[in-house]
Amino acid sequence: MAESTITVKHDVTVDFGCIELTGALVHDDKNRVLKLEKAKGSAEPISISLQGYGLTPELGNVFIKDWSEHSGLTARLEWAGLVTPVNVLTVGPYRSTAYEVRVTL
Repeated sequence: MAESTITVKHDVTVDFGCIELTGALVHDDKNRVLKLEKAKGSAEPISISLQGYGLTPELGNVFIKDWSEHSGLTARLEWAGLVTPVNVLTVGPYRSTAYEVRVTL
């Protein structure tokens, strides 16, 4: 039987800086996705794909942007014990910061 690549931690509150949302934090390692599934069935993406820049995170890791509505999110997730930063990247035409993080659910 194949091992699941999805890890879930229930009843997690994520601080986005201007709003806090609670739900199940879901890490899909196969697809390198981290999202917060809210009670009403909608999901708030936490991670971002940087495949357009030729970048793929290592197994167990995802990318989190540090601009716009996610500014400071990586630091807050680290403080909550949900991720550990492993690499800092500069991407795009505006030289924006993104982090590769190990998900520690």
